[in-house]
Amino acid sequence: MALNIHHSFREVPSGILVVSFVGLGTIYLFALLMTFGTPVFAINAYLQLVYFSVLVLSFLGATNWGIAISASARGISVSLWWYLVTACPMALGWLTLVVVSPTIKIVLLSLGFFFTFMLDVSASIRGYAPPWYKNFRKLMTTAVLIAMLLALVAIRSSIMNISLG
Repeated sequence: MALNIHHSFREVPSGILVVSFVGLGTIYLFALLMTFGTPVFAINAYLQLVYFSVLVLSFLGATNWGIAISASARGISVSLWWYLVTACPMALGWLTLVVVSPTIKIVLLSLGFFFTFMLDVSASIRGYAPPWYKNFRKLMTTAVLIAMLLALVAIRSSIMNISLG
């Protein structure tokens, strides 16, 4: 398994690796500050985690849109519904900003990341995405969902309950 992951990473363009891991590091920084930071850091980290995650979800939806455009340019038929569905992560992100409950926000973000991964899997199966894409997104999504779980634990802890209600 480790050999396959390492092999898959060699196929991923270096720019994608760098930007993805910087984004993942940012999400973990916020989740860790929520968990171990002072109340002021925890509240700020929570807000930044939500805002940053909404941006990432929008970006991932747009990435699937772009993958479909590229597939279409290669002669692969892409249905109308695909373009509509790839806008869902952005809409879910907006809904996350509207909701008041911190717990529900983190759950919605987690569902958004999982939904986007399912789009990634579908794009790979349909031949829209490059061969390395599904395994790379699987690793990144798993890591993000672990960070979201950490954030959820922080929200349910006493410091975040005092700070966020």
